[in-house]
Amino acid sequence: MSSVNPTMHRALLIPEILSNIISYIIVDERPGVWPAEYVTSSALTLFALALTCRAFSEQALDALWNNFKGVEPFMRCAGIIPAPKKRLQKDKDYPIIPTEAQLAIIARYGYRVRSLEVGMNYLRRDNLAQSFLRTISGSSRILVPNLQSLEIGFPCRLLHLVFPLLGPRLQHFFISIRDYEIDRQQLHTVFQCLPSYCPSLESLTVLKFHHPFHEGDAPFVLPLSHAIQKMPKLRAVTVPAITKDALVYLGGLSSLTDISSHLPTGSDLEDILGSSRGPFLFENVDSVDWEIKEWRDVEVFTRLWPHKLTSMTLRSEAKFDPSLLQVLCDSLHVREAFRNLQCICLSELVPCRLSPSIIITIDTIRPLFYLSQLRVVDIDTRSCMSIGANDLVEMAEAWHRLEVLLLNKTDGSMSGAAPMPQWVTVPEVVRFVELYPTLKELCIGITLCTVDDDYDMDQASLRALGPRNSDSRLEALTLKYPRDEEYIRKTYSSDFGILFSKLFPRMNRLHPFQVLQILHPDSIKPHIQPYSNS
Repeated sequence: MSSVNPTMHRALLIPEILSNIISYIIVDERPGVWPAEYVTSSALTLFALALTCRAFSEQALDALWNNFKGVEPFMRCAGIIPAPKKRLQKDKDYPIIPTEAQLAIIARYGYRVRSLEVGMNYLRRDNLAQSFLRTISGSSRILVPNLQSLEIGFPCRLLHLVFPLLGPRLQHFFISIRDYEIDRQQLHTVFQCLPSYCPSLESLTVLKFHHPFHEGDAPFVLPLSHAIQKMPKLRAVTVPAITKDALVYLGGLSSLTDISSHLPTGSDLEDILGSSRGPFLFENVDSVDWEIKEWRDVEVFTRLWPHKLTSMTLRSEAKFDPSLLQVLCDSLHVREAFRNLQCICLSELVPCRLSPSIIITIDTIRPLFYLSQLRVVDIDTRSCMSIGANDLVEMAEAWHRLEVLLLNKTDGSMSGAAPMPQWVTVPEVVRFVELYPTLKELCIGITLCTVDDDYDMDQASLRALGPRNSDSRLEALTLKYPRDEEYIRKTYSSDFGILFSKLFPRMNRLHPFQVLQILHPDSIKPHIQPYSNS
């Protein structure tokens, strides 16, 4: 490998320019970010760039090793396991003892890693990766000393393998809890060690699989809360539940901006926010995500929350009763703390039963029209929503900055069972999109009954139809229609793809009715989900 290629332009020797070029080579390969057929791994390009000359090597290697899934890359580079094209040995459970030379190779590249995911998918069934981590955990050597983000997701009995991955530069820690009731001590030990092992931690996310106990009663809440109270640099916290003392501690951190947890009881909120210290807590928090058990707790929260929020998510275990939902909307628009909301997400958790007899109308959510800064409105209930074309116009007049509108995106329906049944037609969707040039994502219920009258559905005519001239920025569209209109969808199955490509020509890619999913006794949802080009 030469020091400098004589034919290479001198500008490429400037680190900032080379860094900018490499940023275009790196591809975000997370599922759903880009269409699968558009994604080509950047690893081979970065590897070739690293071999070009020494001037390129360091930055290219940094980019190549920056983000990894599993510990197998370390084992491969050190020759502990064979290359991917060669067959691994059959399942064996014996200790791996790396040589000093192998550890030196791992150290040579391990310091470049900034982000790492380790879960059951990345701990191969041959137990080699587990055995490797067990061996490393017994040494004083930190496997990835410059690691900034760590995501782990495997059973609690294996959590002792985490320690060689913890280091003083870790800023983001994500853990998914499994089998807690079988071996909880390992998890408690991880929580206890986090403050001392990772003093720079800024983001803490703890997710859990289903457990028989309620979040507030989970035994891990106490050690988790104690650990949180020793982390002075936290900016974002996502935990299933938290003690009152830990919540007060977080409220006093000037660094905290985002919190997601189970909403404390009304009495606890009164003690925290209603006391003399209440107005000084959470002064820089601009985003909250609460899981709700009782609606009366929400009333206390909206009444006492002391500072302005820009994003609020409420996930309810109880049904969204229209009268209670309207009270919530009324509270939001009269309190100064919520006047600048840009994102509001209201959802019922999956255990809530579908209730086609409960109807949510525009009158229920009309108080939200006073929140003129809203950019994202996501109302996802297990009830029926009755929203018509005139209601959409009213929304457009109230929310000038709206970018995302999602109405019952998961399991509910846009119902025709309301006292005055309302279904939006396809042309009315098009007109609504035109009223919102800034709208990027829309999920709404429609009727297909009028499509044959609204458009000439002959395939030749559709192909001859010119693309609609539009300034719309719409990137994602999800439409839902009644079950008894399924025969219309089948009649024009291939024609709908042509129609929607002409109606929404700026969409990057359109797969009409790619996924059909029965969501409600009177509703089927065709998934019209184009790939985002953002």
